[in-house]
Amino acid sequence: MMSLQLLQQERLAKVMLACVVVYALLGMHLYLPHLFGIGLQLPFNVAGWFFIGLMTTIGLWHWHRRRLLTSRFWLGVVAAGGLLWLPFFYFHNNSVAGHALPRMLGLVGGLLFYLALQQCRFNGRGRRYLLYCLLLAVSVELLLGLAQFFLLEPGNRFGYNTEVRSPYGIFQHRNVMASFIATGMVLAVYLWLNEAKSPWRPFLLKSVWFAAVLGAGAMLVVLLQSRAGQLGLLLGLLLLQPLVWQTLIKTRSKRLLASLALIPLGVVGGVFGLEVFEMSKRSLAIYTQADGRFEIYAHGLRMWLDQPWFGHGYGSFESAFYRTYALWREQTPGAEALFTEMGHPHNEFLLWAIEGGVVPLLGLVLISLLVLRLLHRVPFAQALAWVGILTPIFIHSQTEFPFYHSLPHWFMVLVLIYVIDAEYGQRRLLAPPPGWSRWLVRAWGLGLMLFMATGLYAGQQLTRYAQQEARTPAELAAVINPLIWYDRVAFYRHHWQLKAALLAGDRAQLLDYAGWARRFLEHTPRAGIYYNASLALWAADEPERAEQWLAEARRLYPNVQLLRPASIERARARLQRLPPALPPAELNNLVPLYDNLRPAIGGAY
Repeated sequence: MMSLQLLQQERLAKVMLACVVVYALLGMHLYLPHLFGIGLQLPFNVAGWFFIGLMTTIGLWHWHRRRLLTSRFWLGVVAAGGLLWLPFFYFHNNSVAGHALPRMLGLVGGLLFYLALQQCRFNGRGRRYLLYCLLLAVSVELLLGLAQFFLLEPGNRFGYNTEVRSPYGIFQHRNVMASFIATGMVLAVYLWLNEAKSPWRPFLLKSVWFAAVLGAGAMLVVLLQSRAGQLGLLLGLLLLQPLVWQTLIKTRSKRLLASLALIPLGVVGGVFGLEVFEMSKRSLAIYTQADGRFEIYAHGLRMWLDQPWFGHGYGSFESAFYRTYALWREQTPGAEALFTEMGHPHNEFLLWAIEGGVVPLLGLVLISLLVLRLLHRVPFAQALAWVGILTPIFIHSQTEFPFYHSLPHWFMVLVLIYVIDAEYGQRRLLAPPPGWSRWLVRAWGLGLMLFMATGLYAGQQLTRYAQQEARTPAELAAVINPLIWYDRVAFYRHHWQLKAALLAGDRAQLLDYAGWARRFLEHTPRAGIYYNASLALWAADEPERAEQWLAEARRLYPNVQLLRPASIERARARLQRLPPALPPAELNNLVPLYDNLRPAIGGAY
């Protein structure tokens, strides 16, 4: 009976590995037209969660038939995850906690995927193949980045800006691409150091592959001009040096030295590319300037110290940040206004501390300690090497928000830690779950796949709607899964309501729009929403409330031109001179309404 179970687990591992290969080669790099943003607003993340759902379903389909194989590390992370979830249920400050639900479900999805990997009987070779899959994904992104920089021409179907020439791959952002490539480069060196030298031909081919990743990756990290990526790569390679030195002493491998020499050659090639090709070069001053991060971190720390125990409430960072910063700026002579539309403090620990207080911060610290405890069981040089592999993404998470921008980063971290855990961790066998629980697990996996499949199509529907000039409410109503872009769909729907109410002079509808705007601003403060709502209140013969809203908006965003008195008076004057029988679709041509909800992707790049 035991041998049959082992055989089933080995077969399961092969199926899981095949899914990982398909995702690493194809699903991770899916490009479709989109409206930019982060998370599920990017098609490759939607496709990635489809694959996560598929692999979770495969790995846990029969989880009730046998004892669950897991580890002390996973159980510890589940306990830490409970600490991260606890503030979600605080009764006194969770009015907008629903906007933190995607990241909470992303945490649950990652833990279930990790558990699904543990149910597969990956041997040493299988775990190595998982690392090869990660390097395959990095290799595809390298090819895509090189094609973007050297081959794509103006007007390409990918929307790649050939004037800027920032080879960001599928990620749409230089820092996200750089940390992904840097992780792959450190992983390539690690795999090279631990590669079996026989049989000879496969070893030679793999060595060429690793060397190509190092050379091309170094070039792209320079071309991307990403400080986070460059720092993460440098630290990662430094942490690999003890293992490199041990290998050189044992083998005196000339090929290893030649491969490592490709890194400075790639750097030289990148510098040459910056000088020769026409592109947007960043000033060397970026290496000495913080791009507003110091102000963000300083005020974020003030926010946490102001409410250290329970935080400001999950989902409320953007609103709380600008509200408290406006108060601090008024009390601090000489303080300047910050940029708008920032939904993350560019530091993962700081985000959870600000929104949830000390409890989720302890959860993150516990997860970090669990990883270090896991590595404590590894030989010292190997442990430093694994820390080096994880360093680029960790550094990036402390200066931006890679896990919200890119599912491949989350996937890569989960697989890397799983491999460490499977090789060095302490395994635990749990009792078989009750039979009824299999339906919950299957519903999660299959529901996730269905949600993402419909969401991928819904994203294309919404993109076509936003990019065309002749829009109709019927096209918006036809979006099959509006939940995946809930805020954007709600904004467009109420924008139609605003235009129709302005043209008809419908006071009830105008006030209803203002009510929706107030609720929306509680979690997503946008200067444009304040602007639209002030026009609605003015048209509804509520001038005092309109001025109150404008005063509040100007206090939060003193530098936004749309809120200046001249802009407001111009819009009001045009509203008074609207021609009769004007179609709602043409109103924006006469009155400059705010009609494009930009995602909060931050401002410090």
